[in-house]
Amino acid sequence: MARKFKNIIVNCVHPGYVVTDMTSQTGYITVEEGAKGPVMAALLPDGGPSGVYFNQTQIAPFASPDL
Repeated sequence: MARKFKNIIVNCVHPGYVVTDMTSQTGYITVEEGAKGPVMAALLPDGGPSGVYFNQTQIAPFASPDL
């Protein structure tokens, strides 16, 4: 999608294992901590990374826009 729509930033974010009903409260991080990655990705500036996979707030090392 990032290759097709060059004028928008397209990324994927894994928020981490968050304490929620979905995880039966067994997660390792709070909802607030889990929100950091998606919020960071939503606020990337023009020209920021696109076509990558974020693990929380870091680009996953196996993810590359060249794939």
